Amino acid sequence: MLVGVDQCLVFLREEEHGGFTAYDAHGLSHENMEVFHKLRFMPGEAPLFDEIATRQQHIVIENASESELIPKTMLHSFGIKSALAVPLISKGNVLGALLVSYTRSPHRFLSRKISIIEGIAHQTAIAIENARLYQAALEQERTAQELRLAREIQISFLPEHCPSLPGWDIAADWHAARGVGGDFYDFIPLGRDRLGLVIADVSDKGIPAALFMSLSRTLVRASATKTRSPAKALQHVNKLLMTETRSGMFVTLFYAVLNWRTGSLLYANAGHNPPILWRGTESRADILTAKGIALGVIEQISLEERQITVDPGDVLVLYTDGVTEPINEQEEEFGEERLIQAIASAATKACPELVKAIHAAVSDFAGDRPQFDDYTLVAVKREK
Repeated sequence: MLVGVDQCLVFLREEEHGGFTAYDAHGLSHENMEVFHKLRFMPGEAPLFDEIATRQQHIVIENASESELIPKTMLHSFGIKSALAVPLISKGNVLGALLVSYTRSPHRFLSRKISIIEGIAHQTAIAIENARLYQAALEQERTAQELRLAREIQISFLPEHCPSLPGWDIAADWHAARGVGGDFYDFIPLGRDRLGLVIADVSDKGIPAALFMSLSRTLVRASATKTRSPAKALQHVNKLLMTETRSGMFVTLFYAVLNWRTGSLLYANAGHNPPILWRGTESRADILTAKGIALGVIEQISLEERQITVDPGDVLVLYTDGVTEPINEQEEEFGEERLIQAIASAATKACPELVKAIHAAVSDFAGDRPQFDDYTLVAVKREK
């Protein structure tokens, strides 16, 4: 046994409440090991451990029967006659306590023996700290792996590529703020000459938003095939969200049906950032406003439906607030006007280059500040 003692008991301190819990023991019978592993002392229940946590110094008890420090359950169950309690300290924090004892008769603890036991306690504390760090690293890696898997799953819900339509150029750009996010976009085939355009932003971020995003996308796709009206489709989505979910989350969403042969665009907006239509021949921007509220907030919603024509040379830009809300070092927001300027500067480029130019403009504006919101942008250009 350790330096000639009869028993060695290790207790760990709970970070949450500061109590001490049995961890490991040597020198106990099988019956006493069962008793030991049930021990748990909250602050105030075991004076010995309270003293260890407060003083962060060893405590010698040469005659345990005359001491009030050791809990009676331990004193009688384990037959402790003399004891030495040493704190397990790492980086200034008490991780637990090492308690060595004699059970045959009271003993004195000489300074040399105390020094040896304190050295062992120090090594034990280091081992415990390393084990906790290793466990934390494993948890972080497991969480990172789950996030990577969630991101892969979420990306699989996004369009694998943009549609290729005669006379049209389409590109998209998506960046999640936390690996996974609540933004999404979609292209829904609706027959020979119609294409559904969707962009949306869930009210939360991270994995909960990603789950709600996948649900919303599925409901939009199912509803879009049942009616030619964008407003009615979104009203149906809202009804399903209010019926099937209790998460408290909601989604802003813009949905339009594009007749790519005529350029007609029929749309409804459920509380989302209004898209920008850059009129190429006139070098001006139209904001596609329409009255509406986010989906998943109230049961009965009213959505305005509007129709415009996308002419040759025009560029339609759908986006989420992660595009316009980045802040620079002067606490200025990128905003809608800067977005319009970025569109105007790149309007003659092909859409893949246009979306890159806009992202570059936003990134240059924000500088070194981290991305705090999901970023999604879709550009649809009718070629001349």
